[in-house]
Amino acid sequence: MVRPFYLWGPLASVMGAGYSGVSFFFILSGFILTYSHATEWELGRGDAKRFWVARFARIYPVYLLSMLFAGYLGFQFFRKPVHILAYIADLLMVQSWSVRMVNFFHVTAWTISVEMFFYLVFPFLLLRLRPTSRRKGYLAVFGFWLLAMLAPLLCVLFDPEGSWTDLGRQMIWVFRVRRLPILALPEFLAGVSLGWIHLRFPPVAKLASYLGPVGTVAYIAALSMSSHLPNVMISNGIFIPIYALIILGLSDRNWFSKAFSASWLVLLGEASFALYLFHFMYNDWTKGRFGAHEGLMSAVWKLAVLIPMSIGLHLFVERPARRVILQWWANRQTVQ
Repeated sequence: MVRPFYLWGPLASVMGAGYSGVSFFFILSGFILTYSHATEWELGRGDAKRFWVARFARIYPVYLLSMLFAGYLGFQFFRKPVHILAYIADLLMVQSWSVRMVNFFHVTAWTISVEMFFYLVFPFLLLRLRPTSRRKGYLAVFGFWLLAMLAPLLCVLFDPEGSWTDLGRQMIWVFRVRRLPILALPEFLAGVSLGWIHLRFPPVAKLASYLGPVGTVAYIAALSMSSHLPNVMISNGIFIPIYALIILGLSDRNWFSKAFSASWLVLLGEASFALYLFHFMYNDWTKGRFGAHEGLMSAVWKLAVLIPMSIGLHLFVERPARRVILQWWANRQTVQ
C-alpha cells in the first residue's frame, strides 16, 4: 500500500507513527485532571456528579456537531438497523466497547469513548493513587507502563503478523487491544500518577528544565524507529516513560515550557479538540467531493481550512455551550 508519508523522506517513519500521540493524549488527560482536581478532593470538596457534568460540558457540544457531520457523510448506512445502533452507540460515546461499532461512523471518536470511561472512574481512583513518597510515585508510573504493555505483548506472542500490520490485516482480538477502554486505562492512570508526582514531589527546577527537551528528542528518535516496532505496541503506551519526561518538563516553569505558552499556541491547543474530531472526516469528504489527493500541498490547504474552523468552533460553540450547561447545573443545585 502506498502511503502519503513518502513525501517526508527520512521523516516518513516519524510522520507515519503519529497515531502514537493518542497514548500521549490519554496520559496527559490523567495528568491534567489530577492537577486540576486533586486539591478539592483532598479537602473533601470533590463532587463526582459536578465533575462528570463539567466533562460532559467540555466534550459533548462539539462532539455532537461532529456526529451530525458523520451522519451526513454516512447517511447511506442508515438503511440497516445495526448501522442505526452503531450511530446511537457513537452518540452515547460507548462505541469502543464493541468491535463492530467502534470505527463505523466516526473513526476518531473511539478515543472519546475511551476518555468517557476514564472520566467515569476518575473520582473513585484519584485519592487511591496518592503516592506517599517520590519513589512510590515513580514506581506506580513504571507499574502502569508494564501493565499497559501486557496485552500488546500477548498480541505479539500469539499473532505476530497482525501485531505488526495496519488494522485491515489484524485479528479481532488484536483490534480490541488497540481500542478497548479497560486496556487503555493504565495509560490514563500513569498520567494520574504523574500528576501526583508533580504536585507532591516535583523534580528540582534545574533537572526539570532538561526533561522536556530530552523527552522530545527521545520521542522523535523512537518514532524514527517505529517501523521496527510492533504496531500494536506503539498504539498502547510503549512510549509512556518518554511521555513522562515531556509532561514533567512542560509542567515546570522553565525555558522549554515558556516556549509553548504563547497566547496563540494556547488558543491552538484549546481548539485542537475540534480539529481532532473533524480532521479525519473532513479529509474523506474532500476526497469524495473534490477528488483531493494525499500529499503535502493538499495537507496545507486542508489545514488552512480546518484550523480556522476549529478555532471558530472552540470560541463560538464549545465555550458558550459549556457556560450554558455549567450554569444550568449550578442553578439546579441551588434549587435543590
